[in-house]
Amino acid sequence: MSTIAPPRPNRAERLLIPATFITNLGNGIQLTAASYLVFTEANTMLAVSWLMIAVTIPQVALSLFFGKLADRFDRRTLAMISDLASAVAAIALPIWLALGGNPSTVSYVASFVLSISAALFFPASNALIKERIPESRLAQFNGNAEIAIQAGTLASAALGGWVIVWVGTTSLFYFNAITFLLSAVLLFFIGRRPAGQAVTEAAAKAASAAAARLSAARPPLARLALLYIIGNIVIIVGNSIMLVLVIEGFKSNAGYLGIVDALFGIGALFAAWAFKKISSKATVLKTALIGYLAFAVLLSMESIHLYAMMAVIPFAAIAFCVARISARTALMSAAPEEKTGFVFGATNAFGLAAGTASVVLISLLVDSTHVKNGFYALSALVVVISTLTVISLRKHDREVAAAEAAAAAETVSEPAAEVTEAAEPVPAKV
Repeated sequence: MSTIAPPRPNRAERLLIPATFITNLGNGIQLTAASYLVFTEANTMLAVSWLMIAVTIPQVALSLFFGKLADRFDRRTLAMISDLASAVAAIALPIWLALGGNPSTVSYVASFVLSISAALFFPASNALIKERIPESRLAQFNGNAEIAIQAGTLASAALGGWVIVWVGTTSLFYFNAITFLLSAVLLFFIGRRPAGQAVTEAAAKAASAAAARLSAARPPLARLALLYIIGNIVIIVGNSIMLVLVIEGFKSNAGYLGIVDALFGIGALFAAWAFKKISSKATVLKTALIGYLAFAVLLSMESIHLYAMMAVIPFAAIAFCVARISARTALMSAAPEEKTGFVFGATNAFGLAAGTASVVLISLLVDSTHVKNGFYALSALVVVISTLTVISLRKHDREVAAAEAAAAAETVSEPAAEVTEAAEPVPAKV
């Protein structure tokens, strides 16, 4: 039995993967260092939450606008502009600290400026992926991208916590600026979009639009986006409550925080590899739901003890990342190429808004009760949203399948009726 080999990665994919790794390495270090500065200055969970809000507000406000820009202008150029602006903002942070700036104020302002740049980078980079990566490579690419994301996060966690203990936070901010510059260089070498590709994809868009008109079925983008948004909520709330649990709940230092993050990264690396193996054997909706439910159960167990967290968190990472990659693949596959920037810009905006609201509410719960209750609340939120969303999506799939079956039956019956009319009985000769 012969098998068809999957298409090989193109130049864009080979450069986007290391760019993803470098960007997440820098961002992970930046977030760890800024959160540590704010928490040690104010010593409250809410102070860290305000940092997350400072990061979130520009992206919520500007992601829709920047998403539309990404659908009108060259996406590679926009992503490079974002990286260069981020490099300038990142290097300004340690300079301001060296001039005597208040650590909390510096962290809030610099994080706010960096988030404006991120609001442009997210829709532009995702639209660039949809533009340059063939549909048949999307699942494989998303698996490789998740490996790059988690490898960068793993490296930043391994470096960030211990470097803070050894030499402080300033050197980490300089390093973050360098990562943005390297990412911009890799994006530059991707090159302009080939003219032939634009013509071919224009024809494919026309064919896709015609098929959509015939089926009269619109892809459920809002619900697919909601499935992806669960990951935003988990990341935003998790970054906050994990810091408080390790330092305040378990009375450990930032070095242990780095170990916990590193263990999560190891599990996530395995999840990204596993997703590439199972993507052809199970639907992305089923994989996403199972992953999110398993993650919620394991998340609720992490607050028992520091060593229990270390034992559980790699498996929680596997479940979460498999679900996250599945949701991302489903959304990117369904989004029209000419509107991908807007789709991911809107998803980013609403996802961060949902994450911000969740982190404020859970922070108030944690500060008034115990940090363990924050983990239980987040677990419950994941279960409810993922279950209801997947049930709704499965119902939509059944309705579309029924409509297509009815249309096919009608198409078959029309020629049959014509044949019947044509075959009228001929009067017999007497």
